[in-house]
Amino acid sequence: MRMYILIKARIASKLELETVYTLDEALKLYALHSMDMDIERGQAAELKELQNR
Repeated sequence: MRMYILIKARIASKLELETVYTLDEALKLYALHSMDMDIERGQAAELKELQNR
């Protein structure tokens, strides 16, 4: 599932994941992507909270 998310988000292609990255590197790339998404969600929530004041 993690690799699918990297492909769907256009961070890495299936070919890249199979030939360029090791599993460890691909998992780190997924973790970075997940953290980035969490930060964006947090910023959006903060902005929404500020707008509702």
